[in-house]
Amino acid sequence: MKSVLGKLIQQEFGRECYEIYAEKLEQKESMDIFCDIYEKLCSKSPAHLNLALKNLLDSVQVSIRISRNFLYITIGYLMALVVLFLLGTASVILYPAVAAVSVCYGYKWVEFMRNRYCDRDVRIVLIYKIALFHLLEENCLQKEGGKV
Repeated sequence: MKSVLGKLIQQEFGRECYEIYAEKLEQKESMDIFCDIYEKLCSKSPAHLNLALKNLLDSVQVSIRISRNFLYITIGYLMALVVLFLLGTASVILYPAVAAVSVCYGYKWVEFMRNRYCDRDVRIVLIYKIALFHLLEENCLQKEGGKV
């Protein structure tokens, strides 16, 4: 399971580029990542750049929503366990129900951890954001005739 931000980078540039960017981050070669992303984005149309910005903002919102909702998911999980135990149902029903609720919570926990602690993906996305904003700003200035 990848983080939402890692999926975005893989969607935009492919799995191979994502792996290369991850290696370059470990080697502290962030400028190489910026130059590569910038070159790839230069060939894109302004409409594609606007769509890429929309996808970036949507992915960041999803990532934030996952983090924010996890507290409510945890409370819901604990309340579900309390209700299941307080109902006094037969163990034939109780144990599978607790297992099902725990599996669902485990999935959400893994999703939360992947998105909360994806430092590598966040750094790649920040470099992508800088390159994207730079190109969008250039396109805006070109439309205005170069006036600052």
